[in-house]
Amino acid sequence: MKRDNSTTERLFKTAGICEGMNVLELGCGPGEVSELLCDIVGSSGSVLAIDRSKEMLSLAQQYIEKAGKQNIQFSQADLTDAPEFLKDVELSSFDAVVGRRVLMYLPSPDKVLAELLPWLREDGLVVFEESDSTICPGVVTAMPAHQRGASMLDTMLHKEGVDQSMGFHLPSTFSRAGLKFDAIWAEAVIDGQGDQYTLGELLQLLKPRLESSNVATASEITKLITQIEVEKHPENVFVSALRFCAKGRKEKIENGINDK
Repeated sequence: MKRDNSTTERLFKTAGICEGMNVLELGCGPGEVSELLCDIVGSSGSVLAIDRSKEMLSLAQQYIEKAGKQNIQFSQADLTDAPEFLKDVELSSFDAVVGRRVLMYLPSPDKVLAELLPWLREDGLVVFEESDSTICPGVVTAMPAHQRGASMLDTMLHKEGVDQSMGFHLPSTFSRAGLKFDAIWAEAVIDGQGDQYTLGELLQLLKPRLESSNVATASEITKLITQIEVEKHPENVFVSALRFCAKGRKEKIENGINDK
């Protein structure tokens, strides 16, 4: 299952990610956003993609090689140890630090961002797309299977210690990290539209995590996916979450004083 990631592309470009930038990507996962960033910055730019999972990095490298991208490097590292994984990188090397749905998994995202600031040039961008599922789902027509599926995902994330309101917390996270907060956007995630996986596809992809979290068995998930397909109808609108994109900057320092 491959998404076109057009919404993330639009959000990143709106925030100022552009051709020629040197970008640090946090939590690259299987490489979808990495490929997108390679396309945005072009051959005159570069991407350094970080993930702590060796398995995810292997998938990302295969994904990028298949896509024929060459303006990217990958590195396995714990995001909470920025000084270590960037020790061989010159300070002020990056024009932007970005990520999609990664801060929500960190216990202290503000600390992680703060520790990256020496490697971000003055006035450099920090752009993250995060989500919120706490005020959803939203429906008009009853869709019990969809609602059950969304509830299962919320339970799994709660057990994993994920901040499910990270989208709302982006401005305060940026401020605590010492960044100048610029702007935030939000829009609804509607099942079956845009570049999102459908709820059924998402449940299938996350089946191992749902099982390991003791949220549901494989057979229960499979049965629920079938019920979700039955509920689908062009006139039914199921809002599963909100997606946020926030933009911050490393403040310029003039005569040793932050320009606020």
